[in-house]
Amino acid sequence: MKALFENFRMHLLSAKSNNFGNVSSIRWFLALITCVLGICMTLPANAACSITSSGGLRTANINFGNVSVPANAAVGTVIATAFDSYANWVGGQQQSFYCGANVTIAVSFLMSGTGSSNVFPTNIPGIGVRIKFDSYGGVAPRNTYVPVSWNQSPTASPGVDTMGFTLTPALVVTGPIDLSSTNTLSYNASPFLFGKAVDGSGQVAVSNLMVQATLASRSCSVTTPTVDVPLPTVNPGNLNTGSAQAKQFDLGVNCAQGGTVKVTLTDASNVSNRSTTLSLAPGSTATGVGLQILFGTTPVAFGPDSAVAGNMNQWTAGTSAGGPMTIPLSVRYIRTGTVNPGIVKGLATFTMSYQ
Repeated sequence: MKALFENFRMHLLSAKSNNFGNVSSIRWFLALITCVLGICMTLPANAACSITSSGGLRTANINFGNVSVPANAAVGTVIATAFDSYANWVGGQQQSFYCGANVTIAVSFLMSGTGSSNVFPTNIPGIGVRIKFDSYGGVAPRNTYVPVSWNQSPTASPGVDTMGFTLTPALVVTGPIDLSSTNTLSYNASPFLFGKAVDGSGQVAVSNLMVQATLASRSCSVTTPTVDVPLPTVNPGNLNTGSAQAKQFDLGVNCAQGGTVKVTLTDASNVSNRSTTLSLAPGSTATGVGLQILFGTTPVAFGPDSAVAGNMNQWTAGTSAGGPMTIPLSVRYIRTGTVNPGIVKGLATFTMSYQ
């Protein structure tokens, strides 16, 4: 026994001096020692992970086709969703891989880039990809998002079979959408499906991922960039009840069909104004009076000059039928204090948001 240990030590030192050029001899002597000690066992051979289904490495192609993109959608808005089984994405055949009998395999669906909340950026600023993952059972996770990993221990070929998984890709708004450079969306994950023996002795890239879409901006154009509303002359006494003399006027827009048209009015003389009373503009000489703008019978509150969805005091004008659209409004005087006669001027801006 003593000579045997010395022999092993000699070979180990020899292998070390040769930069481990004869690693197999180290394993052989280690096996010989354990047998002499009465603990004889067979060491597993290296796992050689490989794709067992026909066709080898394939690319899953997801094409959303033509997608209509809202110009001012809120972050997190899903603008398109596709659903299919993973097997159909890679050619309608099973995509399986194997790393050896009784070898525990780490299975991973991976994404490219740095994501946030499971959303990964595409080449289009403001649009990301998110993929929901589900399985039919077994050890794979349920109802989660890619990237996702788990360990699996198949006992025989073909090993891990991807037919049991479904993935639901979605295009998600991540910020202001910019189509000025291109409207052709692309996203690649290479590899997308990846397997490796957990002991690090083998690994294989099983499939890549390609996401494509052609984006079309869904927007409105304003047909009444400036609207002048002449107000009638009123007797200050008529304001004792609070308000008087509503005057009708219209805003005009031209929008694609199907979108919700939203509006924010901003007090140009006091942009921080969030009330329903428009401040008097420079050139006004009257006091104790202001103006209200109404949509139907409801006074409109003023908000920040922004088209972002959910902007403070943004309100819904209606749904576009496609083409010209008229938004009817009215303006009236409202008493704010002791009224002194004079000139009344008000200035407001309006910002459209097509969602």
